[in-house]
Amino acid sequence: MKISKWAKVLAISTMALLMVGLSVSCGGGGGDKKSAKSPDEYAGQVCDALSKYVVDLEALMNGDIQGNDPSQLKDAVSKMAPMFQGISDDMKKIDPPSDIADWHNSAVTAFAQAGDLMGQMEKALDKPLDEAMAEITDLSTQFGEDSPLDSLGEPPSPYNEAFQTNSKCMELGIFG
Repeated sequence: MKISKWAKVLAISTMALLMVGLSVSCGGGGGDKKSAKSPDEYAGQVCDALSKYVVDLEALMNGDIQGNDPSQLKDAVSKMAPMFQGISDDMKKIDPPSDIADWHNSAVTAFAQAGDLMGQMEKALDKPLDEAMAEITDLSTQFGEDSPLDSLGEPPSPYNEAFQTNSKCMELGIFG
């Protein structure tokens, strides 16, 4: 199955969520909005928002988390939840051009929902191990079947191209 270009950006988030689910089975604040007037300017602002979290998410994904150690899983999801919420909060600060506003708002919602899911998983890990594993498996399955990140899709063509060519996005190394 070929993955869309934009889906590669969201793959970090999706892999992190799947990692947590499969293991169990076996910062932003207020502020003024930044107005983006062109696809390139918008892509740069989104990549600025993502850049704060990409390194930490990759480190968590590449970490040595033992699937049978609830404390390690809880530590991982407790770190992921604020990262996803931070991406959502930072993207809320962007005032997108009108032709990508619907996609942008869906992305903000998708990252917030991913953060909420991580928060639910963290709470589940406070329960007895069997109960926690069952709840996290259910959450992972639910997320896998109805993932807000998967339903996002690609942005309109000029924006998709801007994510490929914008220098800030290229520095992230997750496009293309």
